[in-house]
Amino acid sequence: MISRITRRLLTAPALRRGISSDSSRIQSAHQVFAGLTKNRPVYRITDPVEVIREPSVFYQGLLRGISLAKHRIVLSSLYLGSDESELVSALDRALAANQGLCVDILLDCLRGTRSDSRSQSSATLLGPLVRKYGDERVRVAMYHTPALNGISKRLWPQRYNETFGLQHIKAYVFDDELIVSGANLSREYFTNRQDRYIKIGSRGLALYFEELVRSIASFSFRLGNNGLLAMPVGVPDPSLDPREFVTVANAAMTGFLSRAQAENTISSGDVDEADTLAIPTVQMSQLGITQDEEHMREFFHITDASARLHGCRNLMASAYFNFSDFHKRNVLRSSSRWDLLVASPRANGFFTASGISRYIPDMYSIIEHEFLKSSGGRPDIAVEEYYRDGWTFHGKGVWCYLDQKLPQLTMIGSPNYGY
Repeated sequence: MISRITRRLLTAPALRRGISSDSSRIQSAHQVFAGLTKNRPVYRITDPVEVIREPSVFYQGLLRGISLAKHRIVLSSLYLGSDESELVSALDRALAANQGLCVDILLDCLRGTRSDSRSQSSATLLGPLVRKYGDERVRVAMYHTPALNGISKRLWPQRYNETFGLQHIKAYVFDDELIVSGANLSREYFTNRQDRYIKIGSRGLALYFEELVRSIASFSFRLGNNGLLAMPVGVPDPSLDPREFVTVANAAMTGFLSRAQAENTISSGDVDEADTLAIPTVQMSQLGITQDEEHMREFFHITDASARLHGCRNLMASAYFNFSDFHKRNVLRSSSRWDLLVASPRANGFFTASGISRYIPDMYSIIEHEFLKSSGGRPDIAVEEYYRDGWTFHGKGVWCYLDQKLPQLTMIGSPNYGY
């Protein structure tokens, strides 16, 4: 399996006032969500949660967050588009205006060092910021998968090497606010590529993501004042010594996740009063971290139990019909209703690609057709395709409707639920 570093955020309105005050409904809600909070950090969200609908509004939200931040900015993405000079200029102005501001940026190393036709990359775009403010105020980290090493790294074409694994977290923190998304920091994601963007005010979650990014940065390449990438002292290069790298990285992540869980627990009484609960999970299967898989396994169990008791409807969206066997198998044998939303061929980001990549949308259509055949024509399993003229679709997530008109549970973040 090709793994991606992912994180998924579950926001579960446990008991919205006005929906029901029936004691049996309260007990049912506790029972339904109990499994998802086991051995996980849990955050009560008391500030409003904002759903951002348009990519242009998402972009303006990034610029606004940067301009208002006083203490911390954390940007985690697959890459920063080599044309995004406006974002870099906004960071420059914010750093100049606030001496106490620090910026942490986490990107994928393979994608972040891939040059365009002008020999520009994420690394070259961010280099001047690091030189101007120093690598203590502007910390740029680039995670490198341990799966691409040795002769494979030397021989595999640069365009396709990210199939070995990559850094895929899309989270943007500004002081005590964050935007969780599936969108990268690139022009098409700010204009005509539809994604999801959820803005949350929570100091606890902001600190979680800051520490998550810094933990990953501790075993990632760092961009220095000289414009060069280097591993932190004492950390092996993943392309030269992948086995020892995995040992070091696993220890760092296990320590972070254990601390986060120990410091952020919630009692049943807190659940009673909470409007929304947030449970972050991390997937780094190459390092032995499989929280997303465990979370989804429990989620499928919950929805099946709910379907038998009350009736349950679920919606799962992905940019690509490349769901893993685990997801397809559980959907097909589920007793609840499933609606799957994916990009139509014309709304697939590879539709206008050149070379072998241009066949990717057709490949997904074939997989989709085979899946529908395997469902045996079940009326409670449906696939819908997103199409909007001139737009592409990059949204992903899960919505769960137990026995009410609004979803009680949603998953947001960067996973495509595939390989």
